[in-house]
Amino acid sequence: NTCLIHFIKRIMNDIKNVQFVEMTNSKFLKPYRILYKQGSRDKIWDCIKAHDSVAILIFNITRKVFVFVEQFRPPVFASRQSCSSGQSVSIGEGWGDKVDGSLGITLELCAGITDKDVSLEQTASEEILEECGYKVEPSKLEKIKSFIGSVGASGGVQNLYYAEVEDSQRVGDGGGVAHEGEMIRVKEMTIPELDAYTQQEQINSPPGFLFAVLWFKLNKAQKFVK
Repeated sequence: NTCLIHFIKRIMNDIKNVQFVEMTNSKFLKPYRILYKQGSRDKIWDCIKAHDSVAILIFNITRKVFVFVEQFRPPVFASRQSCSSGQSVSIGEGWGDKVDGSLGITLELCAGITDKDVSLEQTASEEILEECGYKVEPSKLEKIKSFIGSVGASGGVQNLYYAEVEDSQRVGDGGGVAHEGEMIRVKEMTIPELDAYTQQEQINSPPGFLFAVLWFKLNKAQKFVK
């Protein structure tokens, strides 16, 4: 398993032939513009229509570790590579192979879009199995909160859940759905390891991740920290 983990991480970081093109006919995003009047002033706002999502904070109570996922996120990569190297993101141009793929590796909650005609809890349960390999019944999920994931672009809603799991519920390796091109690495962290991670000046994790960690500290940590 250790060799496999290192292999997946090496492949994740192996980014090359980077090019930028216009977005057309996306299955997941639809750009649009809102024209409106606020008070007496005409205004314009450019937006993106995107699916809502679920995210799950998973804590393994057998070994007292969080279960997160690591994956390559192209927008994060493009932003951080541009900042670190001074390279610009220009349509019709590219960066070739002279890039650092590790800049796009994020640490996140298990998550997925809500694009099926099933309950949010069922979607969350399926994502836990696909990404992390644990079998969790939808009824065992604890709802934390629903919040706006992107206030300036999509306005989409993320539905956040909490799941406590045991080693006996691990029925697979996780890693995502290979035939859909997903490449996900399961990342376990102890409570002290997570504390050290979140205290860094810059972290490659989204706001929902940080909110979930804070929620855990306020509502669950006392059960597991002596």
